[in-house]
Amino acid sequence: MDIEQLERFLLTARERTCLGKGQRPPPERPGAVEIVFREGGLTYRDSYFGRNRLIGQEVVRRASRVVWAMNYIVLIESPSPIGDELALFLQRAQLARYRERQLLGPYRFEERSLRYEDHTEGNLDLFQGETVVYHDQQSIFRMPYRGGLLH
Repeated sequence: MDIEQLERFLLTARERTCLGKGQRPPPERPGAVEIVFREGGLTYRDSYFGRNRLIGQEVVRRASRVVWAMNYIVLIESPSPIGDELALFLQRAQLARYRERQLLGPYRFEERSLRYEDHTEGNLDLFQGETVVYHDQQSIFRMPYRGGLLH
């Protein structure tokens, strides 16, 4: 798969499905929350289990063949010192990132006492990284991830 085409598709898919927005068909895996985006012969599916501690996977298919995947785990300090504001901040940070056409780190976004940082090693072919949100210099959200092309 062409990496530039994959990157454009992922940026669009993530922007349109950011933090739960988008089409939610019946899940392929019972008990999962799944969000799907389709465009130009490609399908993006974000599938996860859990709430404050969740584990998930993003998959891109061309026809029925999986061509790219990423897995992640989300750890949120509970109870969150900023409550529902965390989800709204994450959405603003991620949307700003995708609109800047920035898929993998490094990336940084700040508002008042909140800071979103992402660091990645590698590229879409094979990568690993972590996203962290800080409130007043204290980590309140962590998401380690890894993935790449499937050959």
